Amino acid sequence: MKIVRSTVLLVIGFLAFYFFWPQSIDLPKLGTVKEWPLTEGGNDGQEFQEKPKLISFFFTNCPDICPMTMWDLKELQQLMREKGITDDRYIVLSITLDPEYDTSEIINQYKERFEISSPNWLFSRGSLEETKKFTQYFNFYYEKNEDGFVTHSTSMYIVDSNDYIRAHHDMAIGKKRVNIEEIANQLELLIK
Repeated sequence: MKIVRSTVLLVIGFLAFYFFWPQSIDLPKLGTVKEWPLTEGGNDGQEFQEKPKLISFFFTNCPDICPMTMWDLKELQQLMREKGITDDRYIVLSITLDPEYDTSEIINQYKERFEISSPNWLFSRGSLEETKKFTQYFNFYYEKNEDGFVTHSTSMYIVDSNDYIRAHHDMAIGKKRVNIEEIANQLELLIK
């Protein structure tokens, strides 16, 4: 009788452990960011490299995907706060694909238009060569045509504090919104 009772308690214990222990997802390492050559208003690049980051690409003349994604990323920041994760624990880094047009002044106007003022949401730009080299870490495609319009891939990327690319996500396309819940969960997993 003692053996049966002990066995039943052991099985119940294992089941309780399995169902109630937090399940964590180990994110794969999809690549590495080797250099951060882009600049952001006074940021030397050291402050944000030691934190998990959501990397997105944009251009200020984008008529649809980029602005819709910006609104969704504002909701992501609100969701992170609701989870109790403060802005100083992660970074949202938006990088222009059109540095010839998107000067620092134009990018600042863009941020104001979306009412983006969080200190952890950085907007960066580099030279044409730096931007092209940086996008290659992510296998991110973009091209500017003769009329100045930029066509680009529609992915965003999560990079951990050791500069490993750990996940990619879709930008907002048409009625399909950014999956902010999944991004928030993955960032939370990488926050130490």
